[in-house]
Amino acid sequence: MSPYDEILLTETPSVINIKYAVDKEEFNVASYSFKDISHLKVTRTVHLLDPDNFELKYDLTAQDKPVSLNHLEIQLDVNLEDQVMMAEGFQCWSTTKELDRYSTLSAIPGVVSWFTQFNLQGDYDFFNYSGKAGHIHSTGYTYLRNTNNNHIVFLGSISEESGYTYYKSDLNHNKFSFYKDIEGKLLKPGQNLQIKILVSRRDQVSQLKSIWERYAEYYDPKHEFRNPRHLTGWSSWYNFYERVTEKNVLSSLQAFKKHRYPIDVFQIDDGFESQIGDWLDVDSVKFPRGMKALADDIKQQNYLPGIWLAPYAVGFKSKIVKEHPEWLLKHADGRLVVAGPNWGGFYAMDIYHPEVRTYLHKVFDQVIDIWGYELLKLDFLFAAAMIPRLGKSRGEIMWDAMNLITELTGKRALLLGSGVTLPSTWGRLEYSRVSSDASPWWDNSVLRIANVRERVATSNAIISTLNRWPMGSIIFGSDPDVFFVRSDNNKLTKQEKHTLLVINIVFGQLVLMSDNVDLYDKQEHKLYSSIFPKPEAQVTELISVGMDVYQATYTSNGREYIFITNLSPLPFTAKLPWLDHGHYFERSNVLINGSRVDWLSRYSQIFLLPHETRTFMKIEHDSEDKFMGSTGNIVPGSEIETITEKEDGIYIELKKPHMQKKTRIYIKLNSCESEIPSVYVDNELAKLVEKIIWDDHVTVAKITLFDD
Repeated sequence: MSPYDEILLTETPSVINIKYAVDKEEFNVASYSFKDISHLKVTRTVHLLDPDNFELKYDLTAQDKPVSLNHLEIQLDVNLEDQVMMAEGFQCWSTTKELDRYSTLSAIPGVVSWFTQFNLQGDYDFFNYSGKAGHIHSTGYTYLRNTNNNHIVFLGSISEESGYTYYKSDLNHNKFSFYKDIEGKLLKPGQNLQIKILVSRRDQVSQLKSIWERYAEYYDPKHEFRNPRHLTGWSSWYNFYERVTEKNVLSSLQAFKKHRYPIDVFQIDDGFESQIGDWLDVDSVKFPRGMKALADDIKQQNYLPGIWLAPYAVGFKSKIVKEHPEWLLKHADGRLVVAGPNWGGFYAMDIYHPEVRTYLHKVFDQVIDIWGYELLKLDFLFAAAMIPRLGKSRGEIMWDAMNLITELTGKRALLLGSGVTLPSTWGRLEYSRVSSDASPWWDNSVLRIANVRERVATSNAIISTLNRWPMGSIIFGSDPDVFFVRSDNNKLTKQEKHTLLVINIVFGQLVLMSDNVDLYDKQEHKLYSSIFPKPEAQVTELISVGMDVYQATYTSNGREYIFITNLSPLPFTAKLPWLDHGHYFERSNVLINGSRVDWLSRYSQIFLLPHETRTFMKIEHDSEDKFMGSTGNIVPGSEIETITEKEDGIYIELKKPHMQKKTRIYIKLNSCESEIPSVYVDNELAKLVEKIIWDDHVTVAKITLFDD
């Protein structure tokens, strides 16, 4: 019997553990019969949608007196043998990946929390991390995957407005439970708390995307946030950080104009404001012309102007702390709630204070309607829900905080969320971060050992980006954070820079960087220019082929690709998937091999260095597609609109806008005896065309464009 069947059966042995208080009297109940709970009516219902999908619902209703809830967990005995579990982190920065019976999830050590306050960025202070092997938990959704046959059972909350939903497994003792963070929740007589979960099963992990398409219907029934526009661009943060000035922005803007990179977004990040929270008080020394002038400059270059805000964060030194302390979130004893260590520490806004709503409305009106910014990056959103209050749990408050964002912005700008629990963004924001901050280094070993799941590190960002792949273009546009091509102020190796770029471009719908393109050398320009036009890849499958080695399958322009990425510190040898009749085309990492290309047989083994990624395009010998590869895009062929064979030759139409750079396109010839056809690119006869006989199966015409 699968975990799916055991969860479905109403007679499955289960126990409800609940702690609550009535008239200040505390109750701690563990019951196999939901009906035996005093003061609460608890029901369990199952709604079968079809043989592979059902909705599971638990309702808790207060009876004759108000009930103050504290703890709720429903535990089932489920066969978890040979299962791994997806561990979705608490918020978008938190590490997300599959874990097995040997894996552990541990809290940040107390001394580290005291010194860094990094614990405030996650759920370490209110969720019990056991640190035991096989004790795995996931927030919002999860799935169990059988390692023998890749069958999956998916569980996704469809009631996050009632509070954070967790899934807990003890993979070594066959225990599975639904846990609801309900601390502080007050149920008045007749009031209901609902846990509602979609449960789905599929025969293969490759069918995970179909589950997400169905799951997303609950949050975005009109598909308003499905298939968002793919965007590339620049952000000031990872180059200038808080030191950014108007001069820096204008210099960077000019560099993009000079090199004619056709980006979409130009974003000014943290550093323009006088203090965190005082968003309309622009630092007049660093930005003497104000923010409207910069937005106008950006628009003149046909880019979307973007700006960063942390609407629920208030710096210790802000005017709000001095002039409006009543706007700030407070503990029951009156102490201000510290929401994080950034900027020397910051407090949180009380979203239920009417003057806070008025102030934030004014901020958004000014930023959008007067300054003219068209994309808002909204960061540190978790600050709104640090503590339960007013009879609401943390998750309910987070839900209300996101409702407030959408209410105040009113679809007047594109919204990008960061520092936020992901389910609260679904059906609300066009884009969301799906990783921790990337960094110009691979990892922070100290913070990794200290169990900081939200640590700033490229390896940490990549892991979560990969494992959250089904969300992208289904429930929002994924922002995998930035990549780094530059050589200055960058400790990433050439393999690591290439890996980060490939993964971000394939898995991200919003892809930014912060480099000064004026400082690029020739090879760095080649690598960066290869992302234009931005490939609109659709990932179909991600599988693990080794310890921290992943193989992704994706399509773009009707062609199929794979990449294999080795995130481990050791070399790895992989085998390309079998093709009945065909080859694989590879364009190598230009930072190391220039524009070297290769056609590999269907049974090739490939060698990967630590942190290296290699990308391959599938070529079927009997396909009518004449395209055999190119050097113009990180996903070969994404720079080509159409290839048409006519009586007088081959016609190639390039996508626009494209960059005028040296590139090569390879067209299939029927045999080594074939004559070189006339080739027209954008209706102009190509002058540099030559035949290449690669082996007995691969003969191509090489067309060189924009030769320098």
